[in-house]
Amino acid sequence: MMETRNWYVVNTKARNEERAALNLAQGGIDVLAPKLRFRRWREGKFTDIIEPMFPGYIFVKFHPVDEFRLVKYTRGIKTIVNFNGRIIPLQEGLVDYIRERLTEGVATVEKRTFQKGEKIIIQEGPFKGFSGIFEQELDGRERIAILLEGVDYCARMEIDRELVTKA
Repeated sequence: MMETRNWYVVNTKARNEERAALNLAQGGIDVLAPKLRFRRWREGKFTDIIEPMFPGYIFVKFHPVDEFRLVKYTRGIKTIVNFNGRIIPLQEGLVDYIRERLTEGVATVEKRTFQKGEKIIIQEGPFKGFSGIFEQELDGRERIAILLEGVDYCARMEIDRELVTKA
């Protein structure tokens, strides 16, 4: 019966990725609901955010005939992704490729990197919209030093790296 299990993409109900994955796992179905960890500027400070890597979708390994109804009617599932009514298995190794890059189901978004002398723009905070030149990384790569450019001046400033982007 279980010799032809494949990975498929399953569409979950809004914000039900975790619920659907848990319900499927309790039913003995292999599931991957990968998440992303990143920093976001909120209310004047940075907070670590963990969100689904693919909002509204999870990966489910099941037999397309024997377990189809079990998956389709699991709480939290909207539909099994299909093309003209046919469900198509994912390419072999794709889920393993994603899984290898996760730590406890979560992938961390890498910090932005800049080259000395590179032109940057501040995206958030009180200096939003100002441009500058990247100078160096500071204390543990969370903060950077930039030369802030003005109309007729240039000032050195320390700022969180997540607030800037390449110009």
